[in-house]
Amino acid sequence: MSPITYNIGSTNQSVYLSAYLSPPPILRLLFTYPLSLNLKNVYVIGMAGIEEEGISFIGGTDLADCTLDPFSSSNFTLDPDVQAVLCGSDLSVKYTKLSKTFQHLTRNPGCQFSVTNEDSTFPSADDRLPGAGEGSDKYRKTRKDDVGLYSSQLVVLFINALFDRVKFDPKRTIMVGDRLNTDILFGQAGGLATLLVLTGITSKQDITGPHASPIVPDYVTQSIGELRILDGK
Repeated sequence: MSPITYNIGSTNQSVYLSAYLSPPPILRLLFTYPLSLNLKNVYVIGMAGIEEEGISFIGGTDLADCTLDPFSSSNFTLDPDVQAVLCGSDLSVKYTKLSKTFQHLTRNPGCQFSVTNEDSTFPSADDRLPGAGEGSDKYRKTRKDDVGLYSSQLVVLFINALFDRVKFDPKRTIMVGDRLNTDILFGQAGGLATLLVLTGITSKQDITGPHASPIVPDYVTQSIGELRILDGK
C-alpha cells in the first residue's frame, strides 16, 4: 500500500529499503571489519536493487550466475577478493549461484555471510511465497558465524545509519510491520514503540492463541487504515 493512499507526504528520497543498510560503511560494520578496511568484493545473491547500492560485487543478475547449465567446480575460478556474501530476495536462484556461494563461504578464509532481511515469506496476490530469509537458511548451514539482523547492536547501527540521513526523535517514532519476528523484533531491539498490523503475515491467533509468540508489540491494529479514524476522516 503506497503512503500516497493515505495522504502521507512521501518522496523517493524518504523511502529506505533494507538493501540500503548493506553498503559500506554499514556493510563493514555488519561484518565487524575495521572501518578503515576497503571491502574488495561481495558475492551477491539478489536482484538489481542490491546492485544499485554502491557495493563492489559479483554475482547478482550476471547471466553467468543465472544459467541453468550444470555447475562444475573444475570450471570455476574462486575470486580471492570476495570477503562477504550478501543474500537478498532473489526470484531466480539457480544451482550455479548456490554453488558459487558455497565455494566462497567455505574456501575464502574469513568470508562472511549476511542477509538484507530475514522474512521467511512474503504475501503475493494469491498466496504466500518464500522470502529472503527462507532462501538464506541453506547457506547458514555452511557457516557458524553468520550475522543475524536483529541483535540490539546491529539494529542500533541500522537506526543510526537512517538517522544520519533523516533526523528523527526515537521517542516519537514507531515501527509498523506485519511480522513479529522481523518488523516488531527490529523495533524492540532499537528501542522504538511497535505497531503490529494484521493485514499481512501475522494473525490474531499468533498473539492471543495457546501458542502465542513471546514477541509482544506495543499496539495492534487490524489495518493501518484504521489510523484515519483517529484523524477524524
